[in-house]
Amino acid sequence: MEVRKLQLIGGSSYMVSLPKTWVKSNELKQGDDIFLQVEDSVITLYPKSFRDFARVTSVQIDELPRLDERFVRRYIYALYLQGIDEIVITDEKINARAVSKIGEIVKDLIGMEIIDASEGKVVLKCLTSTDFDVYGVVRRMTQIIQSMIETVIDGIEKGDTEALKDIQNLEKDSDRLYLLAVRQEHRLVREFSSPSKWNELRLILGIRTVAKLLEEISDALYNFSTYAIEMKYDELKEVKKYFEKLNVAFEKLSKAYFNSNVSLSEESIEDLEKLEETLLSNMKGSVYYRLALETLLSACRHMKSIGEIAFNKSVRESLREMRKSEKMRSEVDTR
Repeated sequence: MEVRKLQLIGGSSYMVSLPKTWVKSNELKQGDDIFLQVEDSVITLYPKSFRDFARVTSVQIDELPRLDERFVRRYIYALYLQGIDEIVITDEKINARAVSKIGEIVKDLIGMEIIDASEGKVVLKCLTSTDFDVYGVVRRMTQIIQSMIETVIDGIEKGDTEALKDIQNLEKDSDRLYLLAVRQEHRLVREFSSPSKWNELRLILGIRTVAKLLEEISDALYNFSTYAIEMKYDELKEVKKYFEKLNVAFEKLSKAYFNSNVSLSEESIEDLEKLEETLLSNMKGSVYYRLALETLLSACRHMKSIGEIAFNKSVRESLREMRKSEKMRSEVDTR
């Protein structure tokens, strides 16, 4: 870390010189604008070029390296996740069939639509607001998982295995929300790049991890539904007991995470550990029954990971509140 002396100029203003290497590397000259972001006790300096780059929301792709569906899907997903609002692709190989494939791809991306298409060109634009609350997106993912669990329990109670097929649509919704959560996380990381925003940045990265775990849980529950359709009724009745325990544990887990409740976090982890032991001790029966239990075990372990994140988050936030209280007491004592 470089140290510079604060100098008083003109009797009322203060000045700190900038490193010459930094000025040159950012191609700055006398009279250029430099942005100051003031946050509490931290000031961050940005050259104008950096601020302009951070606001880039449109890209022009002159030619795609490949036009097969697998590659194009990965490429468009990557641009969407970076927070790009408009994607203009010009490539002479783009025809009506390619546009149709791209249209199918963007159906899985919340807000992204084709707004212009012709031979050799396609324009994609995100038409929804960019101000989504990433915390709210993750909350909605937990609600979807709750619905998936309840759908399984209800389907088994009524002996309606066809109802389990509804899990697929819920799993697709969860995947779309996960992509949206990652997109918003990338945008917010650019905004919270200064040291004074590290707490917010840590929270955002934690949310990204939770979103991924929730997406994995929804995948596991979908896999369960495919095995459950092939299972015997008495096996389904047995599995229903495990799902009821999973449902209770996940409800506690959701409340613990969103309310930063350390006691409830620990309780949910203990519940999930007990369920994990029960599942491991009952890995017997038909092939589909064992496969179903393995998917439940996977969901259980992912939930437990969220429980550990919730526990750490709760402790961190309680420490922050303690520091605030100590600061307030010290300010009162000095008066």
